[in-house]
Amino acid sequence: MKHIAIDIHTHVEFADTLTIVKKQYSDEEIFSRFVVATMGPRSAEINKGLMPVLREPLRDIQKKIRDMEERQLAFSILSVTPFAFFYEIEEDLAVALARYQNDQLAEIVKGCPASFAAMATLPLQAPAAALKELDRAINKLGLRGIEIGSHVGHRELGDKAFWPVYALLEKQGLPMFIHPHNVAGMNRLQEFYLNNLIGNPLDTTIAAANLIFSGVLEKYPNLKVILAHGGGQLPYIFGRLEHGYQVRPECRDFIHKSPRQFLGNFYFDILTHSDEALRYLVSLVGSDHVLLGTDYPYDMGDNGPVETVLRLTQIAESDRQRILRDNAVELFKLKV
Repeated sequence: MKHIAIDIHTHVEFADTLTIVKKQYSDEEIFSRFVVATMGPRSAEINKGLMPVLREPLRDIQKKIRDMEERQLAFSILSVTPFAFFYEIEEDLAVALARYQNDQLAEIVKGCPASFAAMATLPLQAPAAALKELDRAINKLGLRGIEIGSHVGHRELGDKAFWPVYALLEKQGLPMFIHPHNVAGMNRLQEFYLNNLIGNPLDTTIAAANLIFSGVLEKYPNLKVILAHGGGQLPYIFGRLEHGYQVRPECRDFIHKSPRQFLGNFYFDILTHSDEALRYLVSLVGSDHVLLGTDYPYDMGDNGPVETVLRLTQIAESDRQRILRDNAVELFKLKV
């Protein structure tokens, strides 16, 4: 049986992205500041060696379509690689970069509407400009939500500067996809690719908890938030968040109900790399809040995502179909 599946976590990059950034930074500064500093020197050198291999699947859309067919994927929701957030660069440059990347995403969708939709990237270090770009991306370019980092420089996602972005997303009924980057604790995560293995899920967890305790989800109860990599540790420590709310007054500074009441705002991709963990995730949040995602084309992705979902034999076929396809259609308002 050929399953029609939708991938909500797949990355692209564009040739002129670095050209724009190089208006402010040299090649050496880019590698040191945005690569070595985010993963440690050994992993940075390994990834530098992988880039010639990754460049084709990140940039060649026909290659991506062929690989989708091999993986039984009929459709993908594109987002830029998190290395292209560049929240640290000067604001005018960041705005130009976001506009360029969103224009490129829209061009791909326009050229291959039967295969792709896309999520916008925003210059969140300039919140007013980010709001303007979000409006353009949704209402002019037809993009289907946003991808954002797990923090913006030293500001957490609960910062009120970002609330107008959340308000517009809620009004439009479109999701935001949180992807970790520049993760916390890098002083202890520079060896063994721990920045990714541990740091990525940790930073996603911090971002999600901040959205809960800062009051964002209480203020915007219909905001839909997708968490990468199975939601990080969030599904497995949710009891701690609930207990903290009960016993710690600072956990009640900005919210008036248990964190459990906000669990329904979150959606989770399948990238746990563990059948047992994925089964638990589905049992906790329900099959209607889990989405197929691959993290293509990176080596920490899932090259057999349909098989991963089909191994969820404890749920009905209709529930597996929701994870494979139906949830994405509903969440992104797709016509496929």
